[in-house]
Amino acid sequence: MSSMNHEHAFSFWPFQDAINTASFTTRQVLEGLPILEVYHDHEGDWQFLCGTTLNPKDGKVACMGCMVESDLTLVELANLPHGWRATRIAPGAEWVREPYADSEEDV
Repeated sequence: MSSMNHEHAFSFWPFQDAINTASFTTRQVLEGLPILEVYHDHEGDWQFLCGTTLNPKDGKVACMGCMVESDLTLVELANLPHGWRATRIAPGAEWVREPYADSEEDV
């Protein structure tokens, strides 16, 4: 996936992907809803979702650095393997990790 051109000032970046790597999210997340679902899909792309919509019209692209800046707990998921997802019931709750069966489940 291509990179986006702007800067972030992290003193530590735990992800293997570059800070400015494009990721998938939703309009609702960009407008302030919490990230409750994270997918590291089978192709290696990241999805940061709120769990409120599956409407393609709500889909947006944002750099990973912007996503992590909006929720610093995402660094806990830096080692999430391809084909795995992490979910939580609310901001501040523990992330629960699990594999998912195939890329058809990608949101």
